[in-house]
Amino acid sequence: MKTVIDLHRTHDEVMETGSYVCEVGEKRQLQRGDTFPPCPQTGRDTTWRHTKHKHQTGDKVTEAGQYINDDGEKIQLNIGDKFPSCPRTGSNTSWMHA
Repeated sequence: MKTVIDLHRTHDEVMETGSYVCEVGEKRQLQRGDTFPPCPQTGRDTTWRHTKHKHQTGDKVTEAGQYINDDGEKIQLNIGDKFPSCPRTGSNTSWMHA
């Protein structure tokens, strides 16, 4: 199992200013020194990931939402899905939030 080091939890300190997405796909702009908030939709503790983070084919989806691959193809994924191969080529690819 791969160790996830870029997954942040509610109440963790933001170490890098930028755009983050929570596990249900809500995006927020956060500043260094802020704390990661609860989920904007549910009000519950959640996980956050920087929107520029890349996922690889076969990784488990931890945040729902629309993703784009290296070739510019977009797909909608849900929590628990696995990142697919490139729909056009069938090769392994990288995905990030669109």
